[in-house]
Amino acid sequence: MTNYCKISLKKLRGQQVREGYHNAAFKNVFGSTKVNPCLPFSRAEFFQSSRQHIQGMSISGVQQKLSLKESEQHTLIAVAEGGEYILKPSPESYPYAAENEHAAMQVSQLLGIDTARCGLVSFDGGELAYITKRFDRGDGGAKLHQEDLVQCFDLPSDDKYSLTYEEAGKRIQEVTGGKQAAVLDFVRRVMLAYMMGNDDLHLKNFSVQRLAGNTGHHYDKLTPNYDCLFCDAFKTAAEETTGMGLLALGLLLDKDGDGLFHEKSDEAVDKESDEYFSERFTYYGYYTGYDFLELGRRLSLPEKPVRSFINKLNSHQKKITDLIAHSFMPEAMKVSATATVNVRIKALQVTDESL
Repeated sequence: MTNYCKISLKKLRGQQVREGYHNAAFKNVFGSTKVNPCLPFSRAEFFQSSRQHIQGMSISGVQQKLSLKESEQHTLIAVAEGGEYILKPSPESYPYAAENEHAAMQVSQLLGIDTARCGLVSFDGGELAYITKRFDRGDGGAKLHQEDLVQCFDLPSDDKYSLTYEEAGKRIQEVTGGKQAAVLDFVRRVMLAYMMGNDDLHLKNFSVQRLAGNTGHHYDKLTPNYDCLFCDAFKTAAEETTGMGLLALGLLLDKDGDGLFHEKSDEAVDKESDEYFSERFTYYGYYTGYDFLELGRRLSLPEKPVRSFINKLNSHQKKITDLIAHSFMPEAMKVSATATVNVRIKALQVTDESL
């Protein structure tokens, strides 16, 4: 049986300081090979005693998080503040969420998206948990200023699904002072979410960051990508349809708001939302590459880099599905995630102007 690294998902070869991990990949997340990736507490103990450690930590949805840091004995211990890592066990209602998120994050990194450093560690008892290195601290440990898009829009947290990706992209454009690289990064992440069936990419999953030394009003960049999941892979057989679902937010903004079909602009409008559905969406019944090229156009991006990322998804299809196959997800989840990736990449290749 071939073993794969619990960080990089690459085949293990040679001798490892920490069993189950490539030395270089381990150092990339933990800084050295001294850290013990076996947690000194069980999953049950985590849930029993976590209240005393999670002050200031958020619990988003059903997934509880815990802040960790390396102790003097090089074990990972829970702390209320000053943590270096965030631990996310799989919730009872979403088994193998940790393994799923880890695989999705490795796909994000494979495709050249700035991605949070992460891996899998073991509870005392053997169950795997997802761990990610915090990215809100500079080299000297000073806190970097960052805000998610809900904060940038000054919205209540409950309104994280209330806007379109087009509006989100325009807000990123504004708060970064028109930095095209940040907007392109955003569009790539939306395409990634569609490709992997991540239908929970809401406004709180995008954050902008001001780097150390920046004393201006504008942000420098998006933070590394985080909270990536193959959401479709959690669905039961009864919930699955064609694998061509929608996204968490509407893709394109209804500019006119009149609920009409516009022959001249070649757009159809959904009366029930602020989202435009292109004529191609109306024809096919799902998003295609054309819709993401249109998103790029509306955000004043050149077509070439957007189209280039669509092509990259296609050329990296086997590498993506190989990563899924090498992941620690159960077989049924791997099959579902692979099926979604294959059908979505095919849809993204449809970029023609005419039907």
